[in-house]
Amino acid sequence: MTIFRNATAWLIPALLVSAGAHAMASSLVLPSTDQLAGHWQLRQQEQVCELDLIAQPNSLAGDIDCAQQWLGQKPLTWLPTPDGIWLMNAEGTGITHLNRQKEGEYTARSASGLELLLQRTQ
Repeated sequence: MTIFRNATAWLIPALLVSAGAHAMASSLVLPSTDQLAGHWQLRQQEQVCELDLIAQPNSLAGDIDCAQQWLGQKPLTWLPTPDGIWLMNAEGTGITHLNRQKEGEYTARSASGLELLLQRTQ
């Protein structure tokens, strides 16, 4: 009887953790570049930079110099992640990861520590 209780003591929590991890993993879906491509605004307080996320070849267009002043480096490419969007420099190194808040809205911190908001405009 003691062996059964000991096994149950660790088995039930292990199953619950496993089920929770599976539910969390299945809720994070990697969006395609086509799904995220389009017109966006990167905002810091009242200032706005107009950006275009281009699906192929994952490039950025628009007011790149405006975004560079907040990010510290010029963002030239981007990649979707299950929980956000990476903006990357010319070498392909990540500059900042924008975390998904809801559909069409992502946030990160600028080089100075202020919040950045990336919002889809179309």
